[in-house]
Amino acid sequence: MADAKVFINPKSGSIRITGTVDLVDAEGNLIETMENPKFCGCGQSKEKPLCDGSHKGILKD
Repeated sequence: MADAKVFINPKSGSIRITGTVDLVDAEGNLIETMENPKFCGCGQSKEKPLCDGSHKGILKD
């Protein structure tokens, strides 16, 4: 697995990870392996914890 990089959007609070990451539970059990996930930071996503772009309707660039 290559090194992942994390970007936190200062406007929406979303967190984008580039690369392949393993999502694990509190005991360390693998839940899912994802590529380039983006997590919701605004609370508006209908696909939480993933970002669905809903922040674009409430935040202006």
